[in-house]
Amino acid sequence: MNSGENNNLKIRFKLPGGEEFEAEGPREFIDTERAKFLALITPPQQPATPQPALTPAPLPQTEPTHTGHSELYFWEKLLKEDGSTLVLRRKTKWTAQETALVLLAGARVLLKQPAYPALELARSLIACGIEEGRLDRLLASEIQAGRIVGEGIKRSRTYQLTNEGFARAFVLAEKLLKDLKQTSF
Repeated sequence: MNSGENNNLKIRFKLPGGEEFEAEGPREFIDTERAKFLALITPPQQPATPQPALTPAPLPQTEPTHTGHSELYFWEKLLKEDGSTLVLRRKTKWTAQETALVLLAGARVLLKQPAYPALELARSLIACGIEEGRLDRLLASEIQAGRIVGEGIKRSRTYQLTNEGFARAFVLAEKLLKDLKQTSF
């Protein structure tokens, strides 16, 4: 099946809550990525109470990761704060939806805001070079996919990530940091 020259494996699974995971590479890489994914979507042990599927995940803990840095450090390498507006430190080729996911995740971790105001998100996207029109229309596909939840109306509207959205944002952020490390050498 697997020859000596092609020892890449591929794993893909979908959990009942809608979370999906896919990885390709050596076994050790897949095992570490799977463990990270499961840690992101597994809630801390609490008394058994039913939760709706679209509730946001609790704020991530800032415990050291396997590299010795905290999760806060991870997001600080990727995003910078300009007042209450978050901005990506580097230009990317991400879509507006992917950028919004990462910005919402950064707001949750760095600013300790599980729900990020729509006006601030729009400012953040503009600061990142994305000016594609109305925010509600721009994020409609992510809301339908269950990765973002929007609450409120007009100027008081806020957006927040679901567990699946935070996991997707984390994967995107990790890929960007990995690409930055490879290009810096």
